[in-house]
Amino acid sequence: MSIRLPDAQAARLPVECACCGETASHSAALGRKDGVMLQVGYCDECAEHQAESSARTLSVGLSSLLLGLVLAAGVPLVAPRLGFFGLLAVTLTGATLPLLALLLGRAAPSAPHVARGPAVLWTAEGKLWCAAPAYAERVAALNDGEPKEASLRERVGSAWLSAGPVLGIGAACLSFYVYHPLLRVINLGSVRAEVALDGQWLASVEPTGNESPVAGALLRVPAGLHTLTATSSLDGAVIDRAEAHFHSGAVHLFAIAGDETCFWLETAGYGRERRAEPSYEPLSPVEHFLVLPGGIDTWFAPNPEADGTSARSSGGLLTALRQAPCAGLPQEVRALR
Repeated sequence: MSIRLPDAQAARLPVECACCGETASHSAALGRKDGVMLQVGYCDECAEHQAESSARTLSVGLSSLLLGLVLAAGVPLVAPRLGFFGLLAVTLTGATLPLLALLLGRAAPSAPHVARGPAVLWTAEGKLWCAAPAYAERVAALNDGEPKEASLRERVGSAWLSAGPVLGIGAACLSFYVYHPLLRVINLGSVRAEVALDGQWLASVEPTGNESPVAGALLRVPAGLHTLTATSSLDGAVIDRAEAHFHSGAVHLFAIAGDETCFWLETAGYGRERRAEPSYEPLSPVEHFLVLPGGIDTWFAPNPEADGTSARSSGGLLTALRQAPCAGLPQEVRALR
């Protein structure tokens, strides 16, 4: 039942327990959005089951959060090939399961109790709702109000319970990108190559003879030690193979049939970081596989030309991964080899 109180700030409440009607020995603050605060009385037993209800919600919320974070961090290690959407599904399912405990296994309150949680609440219209009709009539009599029949859906949780699934999904996204580093594959051979990781197909890569920023394929692969294999799309013959150790958060290059091709890093400065000449760092692939030392801003193309009007800007550095036939390396790179 609900009661509209003429003066909620000065409202009087009965001295008995709002849930079972016994003598009240505890009081619980009940606040309204506009700042009105009432002290609702409860007996020892009802105060205890209210505390249990609050503790249940808190424990379920923490369980959901911890399980979501643990799955987000652990599943990529246990099942590295699960994939991005598979990881999201497992994490979301695990973080949601504890929340079902708030809906399942909750027995109805036994007489003389009328609520498992708070027996008195404020409604959205600012009325005082009482689960016990007798208590509502006593409140109406003390405050010259008129009780009316009204139902209020039991609150089994709060918006904070969504923290587990939401943070779990965010952690799963971060975890996937950390444990699945980038791999750039280019095909320097003469036929299309089918690339596999530990025997499982990854991508088809067309051959490219010239330096091109769109050449090859950019993939994400599980971190750790793996075998990369490239086979001919014509007859299945093995073109290239590499034992590759993928590092979390790093960038990697697999240059298929790259015996006659050399690679180097070319770093240019802009603004206050502008240099007279770019710096060069030759790279030495092992089995045509490279773990690049830093972030790559430009793939297989020169860095943009520095703008002479930006000398006063803070600027920064851009690094390009370059390639060329070993016999035709630029002089600046050849001098460093």
